[in-house]
Formats: sequence, structure tokens, C-alpha cells
Amino acid sequence: MSASNPKNILRLRVFAGPNGSGKSTVIEFIRKQKVNGRKIDFGHYINADDITRDLMKDGVSFSKYHIKTTPAEFNDYAVSSGLINKGFNKSMFSKSFRLRANHLTLAGKSHKNNLAQLTADFLRRKLLKERKKFSFETVFSHPSKLEFMQEAVKAGYKVYLYFVTTESPEINVFRVQARKKKGGHDVSENKIRSRYYRSMDQMFEASMIADQSYFFDNSSDNRDPKMVAGVKNAGLMPSVEIYNQPNWFIKYFTNKLTEYYAKLDS
Repeated sequence: MSASNPKNILRLRVFAGPNGSGKSTVIEFIRKQKVNGRKIDFGHYINADDITRDLMKDGVSFSKYHIKTTPAEFNDYAVSSGLINKGFNKSMFSKSFRLRANHLTLAGKSHKNNLAQLTADFLRRKLLKERKKFSFETVFSHPSKLEFMQEAVKAGYKVYLYFVTTESPEINVFRVQARKKKGGHDVSENKIRSRYYRSMDQMFEASMIADQSYFFDNSSDNRDPKMVAGVKNAGLMPSVEIYNQPNWFIKYFTNKLTEYYAKLDS
């Protein structure tokens, strides 16, 4: 896994996988790794759950991310983002926050998760535009994340994908429910299941965009996540190193790679 050398190389690290897969566990594992004697540089780290917690406490300082914004810029971005909808309309958005001196605070708890999601999206776009190194965590169930990775590549970033999943959405449902009992945030069963399959369907395409991809199986609660494969993109012929092939990897990666090669030969 690559470290941030040389320093002038822009890097984006995407930690992806369905709800309840254990992305946080893998992230902590990656943080402890060293390459050439140095820890991997995450740059600015963006996680909507962390932003929610910050909003519930003292708010979010954009200065922490070495960026500056204004209420007008933040509002304009929100309106154009596609994240303003019936459940979180423009009026709800405008009443949900205060932004003063580059510091975002919550004005009422009703829409904290919506505001956190929008803020995370804003930060990703702003950091990309200002060409800063950053990493983010995502369920990866929407095509916009693939588009964002493509934009980063076009902007000159080296993109790294760390994909974490399980053998079945039933595992994810169980874990999210267990997390809720401990005070964690809840996600409905229907959303967990639908996001699981959408995320898995996008996994292969994401690996074709990223410069390097690492895949982790976290199906067991009795052992640490296991890296099952690594992929390095080299034009039309990616270099794939497989250590283990759980069923999900065969279905959503190996079979799609076989189809990809067949199309190249046709």
C-alpha cells in the first residue's frame, strides 16, 4: 500500500463498502501500516458520521480542512448538489445551520444527518477543487461516487480504493442493529440490503478507475478483516493479485474481470 511519497503527488483514498461492513476497522488497520518506514498519509479525512458528532458538539471548523468558505458559497453548493429534496428542502436546510467565521454550527437537531451528509459532500468537492490530499468513507451505493473518482483521476490525483464487505447483507443488518443498541446510528433493513447490492455492483467498475485497489472480507466477527486481493491499474490490462476468493469476490469481481477480458479479445 502506497505512502505519500513524493509529497507533491495528489492522493485520494476512498474507503468503501456497505453499511455494517466494518470500514472503520479497516481504516484503523491502514492507519497503523507503514510503507518505507512512514505511515500512510490520509490527508484530510471526511466521514459524515464524524461530522454529525462534531455538529452535535462544537460544530465544524472548515479551517481544520485548510479551506475557507462563506454562507453564500455553502448555500449555493447545497442548492446545486442534488441533496436538497422533499425530506430536506431548501427552507429546512437554511434553518438547520449557522455559518460564521468559517465555522458551521447546528441550529436544531432535526436535520443533523442531512446537514452532515451535505457538509461531507461539500468538503469533498472543495478539497478536490483546491487540490488537497484527502480521504473519505462511503457506502458507495450511488453512481456519483464513481463519477467523483473519475473527476479526481482527470484532475491528476492518484486514487486508492479500499473496499470492505461481507458475504451476505444479513451480516450487515445484524451488525447495524447491534450498533444501534449500543447507541450508534440506525439504518433501516431495506436500505442496508438495497445499498449492499448497489455497492457490490459498483465495486468492479471502481477498481477500473482507481490506480490501486484493495479488497477486504469482513464476514467473521471472530477475526480481523482479511485482505483477499489487490489490483493495480495499468491501462487496459490490470494487474490482479488474489490471495483468497470468497463467493462475493468471485461474483462481483472475478466474473466481471473475465467478461472484461472477453470483450477485449472480441
